[in-house]
Amino acid sequence: MYRLYYHPLCPFSRKVRVHLTAKGIDFDLVQENFWERRKEFIAMNPAGTVPIIFDNQNSNLVIYSSVICEYIEERHTDTKNYIGENFVKKSEARRLQMWFDEKFYHEITKYILNERYFNRFLPEKKAPDSDILRVARRNLNIHLSYIEFLLESRKYLACDQISIADFSAASHISILDYFGDINWHHYSPVKDWYCLIKSHKIFNEILKDRIPNVSPPEWYSKLDF
Repeated sequence: MYRLYYHPLCPFSRKVRVHLTAKGIDFDLVQENFWERRKEFIAMNPAGTVPIIFDNQNSNLVIYSSVICEYIEERHTDTKNYIGENFVKKSEARRLQMWFDEKFYHEITKYILNERYFNRFLPEKKAPDSDILRVARRNLNIHLSYIEFLLESRKYLACDQISIADFSAASHISILDYFGDINWHHYSPVKDWYCLIKSHKIFNEILKDRIPNVSPPEWYSKLDF
């Protein structure tokens, strides 16, 4: 059994949750408002970020989503490997995981999340900056076009089987979709792929997440929209 410290609007937390569910691993969720910098939380991770996973079996703490996913695969080799079956598939899945967790996050997700939600917890509350949101959406269009390019020759992002690359991409995209920041009419191949990801039971709990006073669009939880 694991204990996962997470936040429902953290894409990295979502990725780990989906991965654990796909592996059929039981875990308890502990929501952490990381901006509060709770003393016990900072003692676990001085960086003050989520997710963090605690392995009850050996009292081990693991930090950072990509490290957690590698840890889970190493610890549970008796189930399907979602990083890849061979070195070629593993390298591509890891590359795309990093693409979304680093490039996509720093060019899009971070700004959408801050402007739409997290900035309200600053000492001086800030209204969303329309210029920042405009740049983030422009960057999003470029990334969605890249996803379309990948899907021209693959069923999923890294290969023809679902992998950690899909978990990462779908987690980030689900956050943007929660705030209605994706115009799905312009990206039909990406929409079809995302509907496919949403149809997997492993994604069900993610789509149930709700934030007080912030409701997603009516299509957010629909498997076909």
